[in-house]
Amino acid sequence: MSAEAAQRAQAHFQAGEYRQTREAARAGLADAPEDVELLLLAGRAGVELDSDDATEQLRRATELAPENAETWHYLGEALATEGSMEEAGEAFRRAVELNPEDQVALSHLGHTSAATGRREEAVDLLNQAAQSMRGASTAAISLVDMYRSLGQYEEALVQAQRIAEAEPEDVVAALDVAELSLQVGRFEEAVAAFQRVRELDDTAGAEASPEVLALLEAQVEAPAAGGGAPQGADAGASAGAPTREELEATLAATLAEYRRMHADDRRMASEDLLG
Repeated sequence: MSAEAAQRAQAHFQAGEYRQTREAARAGLADAPEDVELLLLAGRAGVELDSDDATEQLRRATELAPENAETWHYLGEALATEGSMEEAGEAFRRAVELNPEDQVALSHLGHTSAATGRREEAVDLLNQAAQSMRGASTAAISLVDMYRSLGQYEEALVQAQRIAEAEPEDVVAALDVAELSLQVGRFEEAVAAFQRVRELDDTAGAEASPEVLALLEAQVEAPAAGGGAPQGADAGASAGAPTREELEATLAATLAEYRRMHADDRRMASEDLLG
């Protein structure tokens, strides 16, 4: 009986029918209250439905099957959804200990470490996850943001370039490369990356061109005109060229909202792929 209920609940869950999933799983639990598969399905559907008992069902699954990595993974997701990041981190850590191949749990552990202030640990964990997950994974995306927040712009640029190479049609990756190249004074790379942004999305061109691109190109041309490349914050200040601070301010002002909107869309798509 419980096997049939689990089969029905699983079919509903795969179809995105979370209310029916929960009903089928709870019906099965009435006859088999310690069935771990039914508890997982009821709990996962409950998370989607914001049910009060979802976390407790998943917690019960970990009690019944403490060596099952999957139960800890899903408990961690439920706790993170509630905002209980410390406990979620503990659950994800246990999931990774039981199944080191679970790169999604590793990525989630990195996110919970970041959320609880352990930023160096978060960078290490997200690096591990990003190396094994292709393209614009949530780990890779978060790693760019993490390095940027720490002021480690060279490291952020390397990660952004990896995403751009893996996802050549990703406009946010190209924009990250443009911004971070500018941040570290690589103006020719910034020009090339920003031109790529314009190729990928006309909206970006409408938002920021021709002003930003003209400023970037002027910055590239300034050293040749001046017979030498100024260094640091004063780079490009000679011959009336814009300073790096002016470039950064202009780029940030014209593209911040554009980047945020596209980054949110990309994160959602990446999370959907993770399941």
